[in-house]
Amino acid sequence: MAAAALFLLLAVLAGTGTTDAFDAAIIHVVRAPDLHELLAPLRWITELGSTGAVIVLAVVVLVVGWMAGLGRDGAAAALAIGVGSLAIEVLKRVLARTRPDLLEPVIVETGFSFPSGHAANGMVAYGVLAVLVGRLPLPGPVRLAVQIGAGLVILLVGLSRVWLGVHYPTDVLAGWALGAMVVVLYAALTRRAPPGQASGAADAGRAAPRSDPPAAG
Repeated sequence: MAAAALFLLLAVLAGTGTTDAFDAAIIHVVRAPDLHELLAPLRWITELGSTGAVIVLAVVVLVVGWMAGLGRDGAAAALAIGVGSLAIEVLKRVLARTRPDLLEPVIVETGFSFPSGHAANGMVAYGVLAVLVGRLPLPGPVRLAVQIGAGLVILLVGLSRVWLGVHYPTDVLAGWALGAMVVVLYAALTRRAPPGQASGAADAGRAAPRSDPPAAG
């Protein structure tokens, strides 16, 4: 609900130009000359949120889920990535925000700006990966390392879109909010009851009173 509310708020504010000053301030900080060399690797990191990258990741989560005995979770993760990508493209065309022109872009992108597809795709793809890895029978430190890595990729992909000059910061925030909705929905729909709770429910079901069979005749 919070992510949905944030997305709607950003859509309204960006559509009315209310966020222009905020966007301009963040863009000028990110594109400061002193940070250029430090942030230059973002030109390649941004590809981790591209359509090709998330398609590969969808295949990865599908295979990993199947190999780990979590085939339903893996299939649902791949489906979430695909549905999320389609939803982003539809929203871009409906909202039709033009690309920023405050600074010379590092690369040239076509299409509309709001929400950021790379930011949203990154949130969905690496978010569902983090959820799936959290359910695998792996050592805790390994799961944590993968989840932290996924979080860093999400953050850097979003930052890269602003640094490259192809998105406003509010585009990125909206992309993250939209992606978070998909990740939370995926996690909720594929969540399993704890073993103790499930067995307790089964025992309660067996102990429940049952009607007597009808008497003969």
